Amino acid sequence: MKRLLAAGISALIGVVLLFAAAGELIKHNMPPYLDSIGDDNYIEKITGLYLVEQSAKRDSNIIIYGSSELRTLNISTHPANFFRGQRNGIQVNLVGRGSCQSLIHAINIAATGDALTGKKVMLITSPQSYVRDGIAPDLFMANFSEQQYLTLMLDDSIPDHIKQYISGRVAELTGRYNDITGSSMHKYDAVGAMTEIASNNSLTADVLNIIMRPYYRFSKWLFDLRDLIASKKLIENVAEKSQGMQKAGSGTGIDWESELRAAVSEAEKMTDNNEFGMLNDYYTTYIGRKLNQQKNKHKDLSYSVSKEYDDLEILLEICKLKGIEPLFVHVPLHGEWSDYTGFTKEQREQYYQNVRDIVGRYENVTMIDLTGYEYEKYFLCDVMHLGWKGWLEVDKAIERCYREN
Repeated sequence: MKRLLAAGISALIGVVLLFAAAGELIKHNMPPYLDSIGDDNYIEKITGLYLVEQSAKRDSNIIIYGSSELRTLNISTHPANFFRGQRNGIQVNLVGRGSCQSLIHAINIAATGDALTGKKVMLITSPQSYVRDGIAPDLFMANFSEQQYLTLMLDDSIPDHIKQYISGRVAELTGRYNDITGSSMHKYDAVGAMTEIASNNSLTADVLNIIMRPYYRFSKWLFDLRDLIASKKLIENVAEKSQGMQKAGSGTGIDWESELRAAVSEAEKMTDNNEFGMLNDYYTTYIGRKLNQQKNKHKDLSYSVSKEYDDLEILLEICKLKGIEPLFVHVPLHGEWSDYTGFTKEQREQYYQNVRDIVGRYENVTMIDLTGYEYEKYFLCDVMHLGWKGWLEVDKAIERCYREN
């Protein structure tokens, strides 16, 4: 029995040393980080840590945490297009995709240690996120990072109440996902064990947490290794695609009036099949012949109560804790379309004010309140996502923030 135990321990030590050697080898051979990685919303930035941390080290980089609005790269005023080639010395870094809501970003930012402290960060919130139950379980699982969750939970500088809140939400959404799909996601791994223990505020839970800590750290280490491998591959692929591409000049100034005229001209061409100023493809696909069916469809819709508000509060609390002073973009709904579908101005204003009230409690946050533009044509490109004029306002905020800092 003793020989078997010794052999088992020796084998475990051997595996650990092998993984450690592999990790050091990857770090030693890591190619230089490329700023152009910021121009696309790669999944490796959403669920990993290495690429965001490398971006944070660059003084030219402004990290934008958002969701589905970041995919509108067919619009020239989108920040990734507007500042491409580091126009005026600015490089944006997109982090997010559809359904990357406040909880996903809270976990991401909480896991970055002090990498983002004092750095330029922008947060964009989307109106459609504020339904009663907040983020849907399947969409949460699609963007959830085990690496980030384990990292923040092992960070002793993060207060217990934040860890307990995040763990409770992870446990809740994982449980709902498993109930819906009949799966056993995180039931038997480090994340599942950690969420169960973290949600139990007792002496027994504290003891179990200490006992399980080596297992948590080993699991995190494996995720860190996977992140390094994925990041290395992405950097190499981007470098290969970038060969022969010429970098744009830094520029000496921006004529905002000229940019606005160009944006409107582009918008007119891309929205000429409808009266709402929406992208032609979007209107054809989602509205078009169904227009009459949409009349008063949303008269019972409400964003007045939502778990997303609590998630937003935690996100902003984490930013304050980390010494981050984010620009917060408050996106409007499409006023004319909302009126048509029965989601009244009063109902919309309740949502707008809820967000203002939460953000207003944090002196470290600068709000870019765009809700006054809900009737501005071409401000959105569909019913909820920033369009030509909307992105231009965001570009102005980015340029102003960079210049002032």
